[in-house]
Parts: sequence; C-alpha cells; structure tokens
Amino acid sequence: MIASFFQSLERQRVEYLLISGQATVLYGAATFSEDIDLWINPTAGNRARFLTALQECRARYYKITPPFTVELLQRGHGFHFTLPGDEVGEIFLDVLGRPPRVGSFATVSATARRMKTDWGTIPTIGIQPLVELKKTQRLEDYPIVSKLVLAWFRQPECSAAAGDYLWALENLFTLPELAAFFSEHPVALSYAGQFNADVADFGRQCLERGAADEEVEQRVSRFLQSRVAELQRADRRYWRSILEDLRSLRAAGALMPEGAPVVAGG
Repeated sequence: MIASFFQSLERQRVEYLLISGQATVLYGAATFSEDIDLWINPTAGNRARFLTALQECRARYYKITPPFTVELLQRGHGFHFTLPGDEVGEIFLDVLGRPPRVGSFATVSATARRMKTDWGTIPTIGIQPLVELKKTQRLEDYPIVSKLVLAWFRQPECSAAAGDYLWALENLFTLPELAAFFSEHPVALSYAGQFNADVADFGRQCLERGAADEEVEQRVSRFLQSRVAELQRADRRYWRSILEDLRSLRAAGALMPEGAPVVAGG
C-alpha cells in the first residue's frame, strides 16, 4: 500500500517532500519510524491533487484533524490520516503545509534530494532543514539531530567550509556525537572557540588524549542540556496558537470525524 500511495502522489503530480521520521531513516540517523510524514505545498491546486490521491488510496481521517483547508495548511496545522495496510495493519500518515522553523516549500524543495526507497524514488527534505524540523519538544529527537549533523558531511552538497563546521557546532547536542565530530573533522577545533570555550576544551582534549576530563564533560553536558531545554521551550511556544485553534474547532464540533473517508473535492 505504501508504494501504491507514493505512486498515486506521482500520478496526481502532488508537490510534496518526505520529512521527519522516515527522512531520518533514509539519511541513516534513525533505524525505524512507524509513521509517514509529508510536507505538501500548501496551494489550492496541490491540496486538491493531494485529496484525489488520498481518495484513490482509500484514506480515512484520523484523530484530532481539522478541516483540510488551504488556510489551515498555511497556518501550520497538522493533518492525520490512515491508509489501509496489508499484513502490517493501518498506515499512519501525518501531513503539514507549513512545518516550523524551515521556511517556504519552494526554498526547501530546491535543496531536496530524490532518495531511492522500497516504495520508489521519493523527494526528501535536505538534512539542514530536517535538523531544524527535528528541534521539537521530544528529548529523543536531539540524538537524531546530532547524527544528522554527522551525516551532513557525507553529502555531496556539503562544501566542508567554515559555515558547515559552525553550523555543526550549533546543532550537536550529545557528547558521543560531539566527540565523533572532532575525531572525524579535527579542523573544526579551529572554529570551536568562536562557539563555546568549554566545547573547544572538550574537542582539544578528545583530539589530544582520545577523551575529555570528566569535569570538562560535565560542563559541556550542562551547556548542551541548557540549549536543548531552550529549543524545547521554543517549540512549545510555536505550537501554542495552533493548539488553541484545535480546542476552538473541537468545541465547535468542526474537527473531521475520525474514520470518515477522504473525499476529493472535500
């Protein structure tokens, strides 16, 4: 069914990108993701084509889904669907028209990659915008973000310039990945002092001794934890107005009925 769904998207000329969990799996930063997450271009025409693809695949609305309108797509709401599965049961599909922190669909799609998968060749969000997208309230996303940063330097579009090393230092949130970064890219140490003195000490000791002192590790760990906490707070602030919208829609009885079939033109 998943392959048929992506074939339907192609047949209907839907403008979309694979994002979140499955994208991290394709880049080697995660080993498994249950759901399919898509970013669709939030235009009226693309919305209509996407609804046709969903109807072709017998999709149904899932929990707490607002009306699938261009306005709510552009506002950043999430939409939840199920697709009939084979032996694995239902397939869960989450859709956004404006994900947080990543800019416009046109800008991000310009840096997307077409990735070969078991379901066909699929347009997939690039690593750098994927990193921004994964800065969520979920603590478990930050080790994945850090692995994506390491994966960036294996991509053909990475120039391994000063900007790449500074970007990496800004987006590494775990000690093992930070140590691996300095080991794989010793030149990054020359930029670490611009970022944080403790991180620079950590990198220097890792390169000189193979590991950092416990005291340095603790300082860097506290620094990284504080940065993660601030990003989690920022994500909570981002979703606050959208959650308020959902509460209002629920109170008005305007959410899509769970289990209702998706109908093109609806």
